[in-house]
Amino acid sequence: MGIYRIDDDELGSIVISTRMGMKCVRSCVKNGLIQLHVPQSISYRELQKIIEDNRGKLKQMLAQNAKKRLTYHAGQAIKCLGGNTVTIGIQDKFPGNATFGKDNAGNLYVNVASDMDFNDENVVTLISRCLKAIAKRMAPQVVLKYAQEIAAEVGKQPVNFVIGSGLRKLGHCTHAHEIQLSYNLVFLPDHLARFIILHEIAHLTHFNHSQKFHALLNSYCNGNEKNLINELKHYTWPIKL
Repeated sequence: MGIYRIDDDELGSIVISTRMGMKCVRSCVKNGLIQLHVPQSISYRELQKIIEDNRGKLKQMLAQNAKKRLTYHAGQAIKCLGGNTVTIGIQDKFPGNATFGKDNAGNLYVNVASDMDFNDENVVTLISRCLKAIAKRMAPQVVLKYAQEIAAEVGKQPVNFVIGSGLRKLGHCTHAHEIQLSYNLVFLPDHLARFIILHEIAHLTHFNHSQKFHALLNSYCNGNEKNLINELKHYTWPIKL
């Protein structure tokens, strides 16, 4: 696999990734840049034609990505599950770095060095990692407690609730009836975290995604399953995916 860049006056830098065995061109936007995955045999002339033929689509992809781009700022308060809040601040003790944790008053924070630029993608990544570290610490108390309450409410109990680390996969129910819940549920509003938990609890009865499963889950959600699925699909995460 080879990787290189070409510069375009309108689209900016375009990252080209060549791969053996590829038969078509795939495009995406990552870190604000268009990325094209192309067959290894493609010529530069063919590549330029592909960019020209798809210029409108590529511009639209960049615009959509810009709207979704994760940003942080000093004073930002990130609401978390269970009424918790993490505040983004500034610190001067550790230049070029960030600190995180809980202060003497019990307030959660991520403090970025005053010499760091919030617009720098590396700084965004650093803050996101700090937030995830906080969530990992919080999850055993916050997520598991919430899950136990919901399970008791619907009258279903798994063998165990455990904390996982997934983001694409926020929950999982095993054949042994153990439910794993991602610590990233901390970053969901309560009703969406509840939906994820109820989804896994419904698998205790139906270990599939059959009509019976969805009927049960929908009853758990007071008829709002489809609305909750759509809301979760469009949810804007305060961390990097």
